[in-house]
Amino acid sequence: MSVAASIPLLKNRIYRYFREAGSPHKALREFLNVELKDFDRIAIVGGLVRDLARKGKVGFRSDIDIVIDGEVEKVTELAGRLEATPNRFGGFGWKSDLWKIDFWALGTTWASTNGHVPVAELSDIPKTTFFDCDAVCYDYRAKTVHASPDYLPRLRARTIDINLLPNPSVEGNLLRAARRILLWGFRPGETLRTFIDDHLDEASFRSIADTEAGLFQSPVTQAFDGAAELKAALLADQLTSLLNTAANEQLILPGLRDLRT
Repeated sequence: MSVAASIPLLKNRIYRYFREAGSPHKALREFLNVELKDFDRIAIVGGLVRDLARKGKVGFRSDIDIVIDGEVEKVTELAGRLEATPNRFGGFGWKSDLWKIDFWALGTTWASTNGHVPVAELSDIPKTTFFDCDAVCYDYRAKTVHASPDYLPRLRARTIDINLLPNPSVEGNLLRAARRILLWGFRPGETLRTFIDDHLDEASFRSIADTEAGLFQSPVTQAFDGAAELKAALLADQLTSLLNTAANEQLILPGLRDLRT
C-alpha cells in the first residue's frame, strides 16, 4: 500500500484499523473506550498514525502513544489506577500482553513544559514533534486528523526533516534518523542533514549502535565501521541508488532492502 492520497483517505485507514476484528484491536478499543472513558478528547500520536499514512496497517510495528486533553491530576490518577510507570518525558507507560501504551496529559508534553511550543488543544500536537513525518495526530473521539497541508506530499516525496529542533534525546533522534533513512529509503532535509553532521561522532555512534542492538532484532548500524561511514551513507545525495548497487549493499548490510518496511 502506498502513501495515503489525502487526509480523508488517511482518516478512513485509521477508522478501519480501529474497527478490525482480532484480539489486539479489541484490546486497544477496550483501553480507549473503557479505561479512557472519562476523557472527552484523546489523540493517537506517533507511529500508528504516521505508519498508516505511509504504508497502511502493514507498516505499523510499534507501540501506541496517546495524548489526553484532560486535567493533569486526572491523568495521574488514571496512571495510578492502571499501575502505569512514569516515563522520562513526563508521561506514563502501561503494558499488557498485547500492547505497550504511553500516555500523557496534553499540558505535560515535553515541548510544552519546556516552553518550546504553546499547546492548548489536540490540534497543536503536530507542532511538537522532532521529525516532520511524526507531525500528525488522530482525534479518536472526533475522528479527525490534524496535520499540516504538506504532510502527505512530504511522505510521498520520501523526505524527512526536523519539525522542532529542541528535543530531549539527541542520540535517540540520531538513531531514529538512521533507521528511517536507511530502512525507509527517505532523504534527509537540510536541517536534519546539519543535525546529523553536527552530532554524529564516534562517541554517539557507539552509543546508538549499543542502544539499537538492545532494542531491535535487525539493527542497521552494526553494518558500519564507524561514524564517518554511517554519516556518509545517511547524507548521500541518492540513498536509493546507493542501496541498489550490489557493491554498496555488501558494504552497508546484506539484505537491507528486505528490512525497509
